[in-house]
This record gives sequence, structure tokens and C-alpha cells, in this order.
Amino acid sequence: MKKFFRFFISKQFLLNVAAIVLVWVLIIWGESWYLDSFTNHDEEIAVPSFYQIHQDDLAEFTSGKDIKYTIVDSVFMDEWPKGTVCWQYPQPTDSTGMNVKPGREIQLSVVRTLPQMISMPKVVDMSQRMAETTLQSLGLRTKVSYQPAVEGKGFVLKQLYNGQPIPVGQPIPKGTRIELVVAKGKTGEVTPLPDLKGITINEAKQRLLNLTLALHVECETCETEEDEGNAMIINQSPNGGANVNVSAGTTVTVWATKSGGSQ
Repeated sequence: MKKFFRFFISKQFLLNVAAIVLVWVLIIWGESWYLDSFTNHDEEIAVPSFYQIHQDDLAEFTSGKDIKYTIVDSVFMDEWPKGTVCWQYPQPTDSTGMNVKPGREIQLSVVRTLPQMISMPKVVDMSQRMAETTLQSLGLRTKVSYQPAVEGKGFVLKQLYNGQPIPVGQPIPKGTRIELVVAKGKTGEVTPLPDLKGITINEAKQRLLNLTLALHVECETCETEEDEGNAMIINQSPNGGANVNVSAGTTVTVWATKSGGSQ
């Protein structure tokens, strides 16, 4: 028993224990150093906002920021400039308060540079109102013209693109204006022409909805379809008013200005 206890206090045993402890200390310290250097422990940088940065400018934008990026998707967005970033992950630090490690890769989505293509539906034989609603729901604009026809008054006779018939199913860019040729009934008919000055384009369309008239809009300050719809009419030709009648199928040209704009 005495020999057993002497072994635990012998120089050889104590040296072995000290060597084991030293090895473990070195292992723990080495792992800690490696993890700190590999993960950049306690090093963080702010995530910049990539929103509305054009994809051609991303390399210059990230230069010197110790951050990487990758474009993972492209989407259609009418309200954003084409080719610009519309989404990122992680989100910018100024909106989340969160930082990232240096060298972090930011995932980006950009707005497609090519327009979204729409498959042309069949609107021939629809009522003018139904045809306009159908096309506008797909993001297509409309222009109405009238053609004398004994039968089918108020119904679409032709669907035209750049003056030519457009077949059903043909791909066309979103936002394209489609001309609807509508039957106006017997030749020689007349229709009331209201005064449209001082109201918006959308209001004018409602007033003309049940009249056999075509509306042509001139708005230099309008940039979007929404701008056009809310633009205020400042002049029209021919002039309208109480007891004013014009031939059915007449095209009424109006000049309008965007809210807050000038003409």
C-alpha cells in the first residue's frame, strides 16, 4: 500500500500528469485560436442596402466592403427600374440592426430587363366593356375605334396590334396597347358628347362608357398607366357640353396633365 501511494507522489508520475495537462491546454488553445481565425470571431460588418443598385454597378458598389454577392433570381416588377436590385438577404443593417461576418455572401434578386410577355386572349365578340376589363386585368392597355355595323352594336369586331389583327395566343409585351374595333350600329346615328374638362381620365371613361365614342388621351407628363388614369383633363376636341351631339364612333381627343404637373 505504501508503494502504491509513493507512486502517486513520485517525480515520474507528477511529470506525466504535468505533460498531460500541458497537452490538453495546448489542444484547447489551438482549437480556440483556429475557430477564432476561421470564423472571424468578434469581427462584424454592417450589411449595406443593395436596393435599386443596377446589376452592372454591383461590382463597383461592393468594392472594398469585404462582402460578396450572388444574384439568385430575377422577377418582373413594373414599378421598379429594370436591372436593379429589388430584394436582398440578409436585409440591410440600417433596417434590422444586425451585422454579418466579413466575407459574407449576400443573395440578391433583380428586376428583369426584358418585358413580361402576355398571351393574347380572344376578345372578339365580347362587349366593349368586357373586352377592356379582360385586357386591362392582364396588364394590357386599350384603344377603342368604331366601325359601322348593323348587328352587334357595342361588341368587338376586331382586335388589332399596330394596326394588324393579332391572333389569340400570340405573346406580346405587358403594357402593349391593343386596339378594339367596336360595332357602332347603323350609319348616321348620333350620340351626346359631354364636357370632359376638369375631370380625370378614369372619370371620363366612366362617362363615355355607354356612349358610342372613342377616347384618345394625350398626356406628356404621364409616366405610368396609373398616372394617366388619375391625370386631369385640361382640353378636349371636339368640345362637348349640354345639347352637344356628334356622330356615333367619333374619336374624342383629350389633353391631360398628371396631378401636380403642368402643361
